[in-house]
Amino acid sequence: MLRKFMHKWWLPVGMVSVSILAFGLAWLMPDAKAQPTIGLPFATVVSVTAASTPLIGLNPSRRSIQICLPAVAGTVTIVPAPITPVSLTLGISMTSTATITGPLCFTPPANLGTGVGTGSAGAAWNAIASTTMNVTVLEW
Repeated sequence: MLRKFMHKWWLPVGMVSVSILAFGLAWLMPDAKAQPTIGLPFATVVSVTAASTPLIGLNPSRRSIQICLPAVAGTVTIVPAPITPVSLTLGISMTSTATITGPLCFTPPANLGTGVGTGSAGAAWNAIASTTMNVTVLEW
């Protein structure tokens, strides 16, 4: 009895009807809104010890970088790679105390060097510390 109601033209008509309905619904839907771009940094925490430690790798698309010390008594010396830091001798030394009241951060200049990956923001950085401490690296 079911075959009696099924005609050869129902399938094509049904497919066309569904297609028109889908196109109509898609046409009436509002455009998708993009999420706002918020310039939040990507944070990395690195345990720096008394041996030279890679702090952050090379990233030519990095626009800015900031290296921050915790409130721990000690000294961290940082240098751009491929230089190997020597504590309090070779590199940029920052001394932190256990009672600092604000962040102790280093932000390298953005225009240091030329070419892909050689600017200070996109360069790789190495560090060495007088005592083991967790250094925070913020990159944009």
